[in-house]
Amino acid sequence: MTQMDGRVGIGLLGCGTMGVEVALAVSEREVQNARIIAVFDEDPEATERLAEKLQPRPTACRTVEDLLATRDVSLVVECAAPAAIETYGETVLSEGRSLFILSSGALADTELFDRLINLATSNRCDIIIPSGALGGIDALRSVRDLLDSVTLTSTKTPRSFSGAPGFVEWEDIEITEPTILYEGPALEAVALFPANVNVAATMSIAGVGPKRTIVKVVADPESPGNVHEIHARGTFGEFTFRLVNQPHVRNPRTSHLAVLSAIETLRAYCDRGPSIGT
Repeated sequence: MTQMDGRVGIGLLGCGTMGVEVALAVSEREVQNARIIAVFDEDPEATERLAEKLQPRPTACRTVEDLLATRDVSLVVECAAPAAIETYGETVLSEGRSLFILSSGALADTELFDRLINLATSNRCDIIIPSGALGGIDALRSVRDLLDSVTLTSTKTPRSFSGAPGFVEWEDIEITEPTILYEGPALEAVALFPANVNVAATMSIAGVGPKRTIVKVVADPESPGNVHEIHARGTFGEFTFRLVNQPHVRNPRTSHLAVLSAIETLRAYCDRGPSIGT
């Protein structure tokens, strides 16, 4: 479903750092075939601030229900947190809107993910998940039935983990050398570090699932950026990817690449140009 001018009508869920970057990319026509129709954040002031920045000005909604009721919204772009997918994901798809998910950590809950897929199928909607701060997702997906093991090591500076449930015992401790904060299944990693390791859930979806994907979370004061190392092995052979991403200037928990990935994936979906590796 598109607007009368042919552009995809977007309802933006979440007006924080990521939401602002995505909305500005659309408003400034980096994504040609889309328009922000409505915006919503649980913080009404954040909603208004973003609405005032965009041209043409979207509707500033007070509830998700208001956003879904706004005329011409056909795609809801979630830029909030995993809890937003848990709370609103099924509602969005039940209303016949496609769903663009940035907080892929919510999808480590495989039962929720299955319900979302079933709703999307029943209502002829799309679910779109960017690769985020990772590379190699296309390769991982292509060998998913031949995988024996997938591991992810995510290394960031200690301040990048501040506020995460898995970092509570370290908040008042000076970390002076590489320190393993967690090592185990992706399912638990996502719960402990929801703003840091969405990439683990994305990998799990593409590969062997959240219980078999092993994640190591490391705090390193000398880390050159947000570093993600992926190693996959199976009957196909094996491969390793290492990405060193710079933190986003306004949110060190998020890699700059994650923002760029979201914008590029949205452009590929809305503009419907050539598709490479998807």
